[in-house]
Amino acid sequence: MLNKSFLKILICSGAAVLSLLVLLAVFIRYQGFQYWAAYTDRGFATALPLASAYPITEANRSATCNSGDLKVLTFNVEYGSELIESMAARFNKGSTGGALPWSVRAPEIRERIKGYEPDLIGFQETHTDKDIATILSVTDYGLISYHMGSFEYGDAALAYKVARFEVLDKGQMWLGPNPELPMSFGFKPLAMIRYVNWAVLKEKSNGFTFMYVNTHFDNAGVNKDPSAILFYERITQLAQGLPMIVTGDFNTTGDSERYRKIIGADKPVQLLQNTYVLAGQPKVSPELHPDKRIDHIFVGGPCHAKAGHWFIDPQPLMNGERMSDHLPILVSIQFNS
Repeated sequence: MLNKSFLKILICSGAAVLSLLVLLAVFIRYQGFQYWAAYTDRGFATALPLASAYPITEANRSATCNSGDLKVLTFNVEYGSELIESMAARFNKGSTGGALPWSVRAPEIRERIKGYEPDLIGFQETHTDKDIATILSVTDYGLISYHMGSFEYGDAALAYKVARFEVLDKGQMWLGPNPELPMSFGFKPLAMIRYVNWAVLKEKSNGFTFMYVNTHFDNAGVNKDPSAILFYERITQLAQGLPMIVTGDFNTTGDSERYRKIIGADKPVQLLQNTYVLAGQPKVSPELHPDKRIDHIFVGGPCHAKAGHWFIDPQPLMNGERMSDHLPILVSIQFNS
């Protein structure tokens, strides 16, 4: 028979372990790690700029509203991660759901992007700076994504040509109940972590200053519906005072009510315009039309904007396999007074 003292120790130890597990679950559930990191490491998210921070008036409009030609790319590369590839190789026979391994696709993706010659790029489903460096020249492009110590989370990374642009301000807004909390879970407890990445850029040649935004909405309606409202309230309305370019995988087709919320379509003046429309709605097959796509490039702001050469690239890899489960979209944008 077990000694009563020993049995008591076992019961007490089990209760202590159970209590610790419950505390850990509560700590995770209520984002204790995120709050701990916010208070001890980088702090809470950088505040979004005020629209009045870079004022455009009738007096300075002609001097401040004229940009050069801006080539903008948005591209969800589908599991662009060396870590995901290694995990798939170890636990899932190399499969990541249909795409070839990242190391196989990356060299050809790099050449495709190089051929586009974009000035601004919004990536989705990228991971670390090293992963992005496999598809982009880090000497030609600056990169903005979320870093916390040695941890990198580039799901909505954005890139800009360093020879052309200067960064005036930058930060992230987290798509969750507390947008300022870094690495915040979505609106559903323990959901995928998603964010909006933003930068205020100045064109070195002419001083044109604008806000560039890139994001990746969650694919669950319980998260992307409130994300659309938050995006409108915090980001879209800034377009009333700031020239703005927005790229992203919104997991939202152009024929949906959620899409209308994102762009502020029901306001007296629609705040974001799809560059496909500004480019004259170039003829594409029905399945490539923005009404059936979830990746978009928008513009907004007090400066007049026009778009040309809107292009969606359906070409697969040279071996016929898909480059990604999303198609890259490229457009040429110009702002003027």
